[in-house]
Amino acid sequence: MLKIKVFNFNPLLVNTYVLYDDTQEAVIIDCGASNEGEQKQVTDLIKKEKLTLKRLINTHIHFDHVLGNRFIYENYGLKPEYHRAEEAKFGLKKLNVLLSPIKFEPIYADRYIEHGDQIAFGNMHLLALLTPGHSLGGLSFYCEQNECVFTGDTLFFHDIGRTDLPGGNHKKLINSIQDHLFILPDNTVVYPGHAFPTTIEEEKLNNPYF
Repeated sequence: MLKIKVFNFNPLLVNTYVLYDDTQEAVIIDCGASNEGEQKQVTDLIKKEKLTLKRLINTHIHFDHVLGNRFIYENYGLKPEYHRAEEAKFGLKKLNVLLSPIKFEPIYADRYIEHGDQIAFGNMHLLALLTPGHSLGGLSFYCEQNECVFTGDTLFFHDIGRTDLPGGNHKKLINSIQDHLFILPDNTVVYPGHAFPTTIEEEKLNNPYF
């Protein structure tokens, strides 16, 4: 059974998710830990639950979602993984650092995640879904076994991701949600990159963008 620990990190209140099961193997999604106190919350959980961190994955690489990536690399030896299109926009790496209210030293992938890839840990699997629109290579991660999906800044409770940032495209975002998220079972729990969970059914019925 999938266990989900949610941390709310940094000034932009990013949801950082640590996922694990009874084998104690774990993955972390969007590590936004921006200071020693937030980093300690992650290490304390890993120590308490005796977790082995297997993967560090990003829904996208806007600064608020990656502030803790170097911390994970330096302490657990894992580089982040995300879709290669995230690096395609000229100047994005520099822009990320310039826009961040917190100084950080970015670290980038040496392995990329493609649409349809399976992220395995313990007895669990996450299916990578390419859901661009908020960014060029935004990903969502679907766990069929636990009937949930981690959508980053693609889909929120009664809202969608903003599309006025570099790489944003409103039409692509709408298509991503309709083509890859709204086809999931209605009872699928949506864990977004900010704020609180919702469900696919709730968003199909009541999201004002659809």
